[in-house]
Amino acid sequence: MKKYLSRVATIITLCLGVSLAVLVLVQVWQVQADGNVPALTYLGEGGTYSVGEEYNFIVKTRHPFGFMFMPGPEYHARDGERVWSVLGETSAPTPEHAVSVTVGPVSKDCVIDFATIDDDEDERINYFKLNGEIIYTMGQGMTTRGRFVIPVDGVLSYEVMDSIGMFINVCPRKITPTPTMTLTPTATLEPTFTPTPTITPTLVLTPTATVTGTVTITGTPTITATATSTPVSYTPTAEPDIATSTPSPSPTPTKEPRLPACTRINFEVSGQEAKRGLYIVQEVGGRFLVGWEADDGWRDSGWFYDIDITFDAVYAEVLYYHGPGAVPVRMAIMNPAPGTNYGWLSRGMCHALEVGWP
Repeated sequence: MKKYLSRVATIITLCLGVSLAVLVLVQVWQVQADGNVPALTYLGEGGTYSVGEEYNFIVKTRHPFGFMFMPGPEYHARDGERVWSVLGETSAPTPEHAVSVTVGPVSKDCVIDFATIDDDEDERINYFKLNGEIIYTMGQGMTTRGRFVIPVDGVLSYEVMDSIGMFINVCPRKITPTPTMTLTPTATLEPTFTPTPTITPTLVLTPTATVTGTVTITGTPTITATATSTPVSYTPTAEPDIATSTPSPSPTPTKEPRLPACTRINFEVSGQEAKRGLYIVQEVGGRFLVGWEADDGWRDSGWFYDIDITFDAVYAEVLYYHGPGAVPVRMAIMNPAPGTNYGWLSRGMCHALEVGWP
């Protein structure tokens, strides 16, 4: 399977009775994963379609159900045939319906990229499992795309309820989240200091009597000198706020489920509308989350579900690409996180990114 450049120009001409030329310039960037997850666009059902250089078709047949690769630049679809454009010579996916498919062993922190086609929006929901437990629920639509990170080593599989075609790229790289701040509190208690006073009294007095002559003196002169020193005992007392620290027991950590996030790109608050091109939602720092290919006049992308974000809550930004090689335009966020110019996403919540033109 070829690896394709991330900058793609797609020219699609739709001929439904009357020729309608539509120019679509798409910067695929991270929306197109490496390997066998190609850039796909749903064109329609029945009719005649034309695509640009290096583009081909994937066609769904109904009787029997299957998918086939058809070379470009033009294809005339029979009634009931659904048609997608695809970049390069991509093999058609295996038709899958009401099956469980084992992908194989995967390791912690590796990335799964996938795309599906022909998933009708109904109650038949498809999902991925890790070690037999549901880890990721797929979106629905004629073309869907997703990405998630494996939390632990295990065996990956997916359950197909609807009839779909699956493109999947397993562990082309790993993502290891790195916390941005580490805080380690340190408490230091000084030892108790008890001074011992020393008092050394020194006093020496020696009386001396001298008698000279013939006169006899009878008597005993007595001179007494007494010096008494009394040491003072001093015992310091600790201040009331200096005490021995008693550590509190640490609570037992509990593992909470890693819930997905949900978002949409919306122009309602700004009162503006989209221009034709690609809109990328990414975490501040560059980690790709979702992509929306919009046309002129669109105002809402609809909800993107099952987004795996790095932390419990992250800052997000929206970048607009109007064509191949274009410098991205950073959209203004009309409902930013407090004290910032960024939008935000949180696990277990659906939160719209209200955007406007800067």
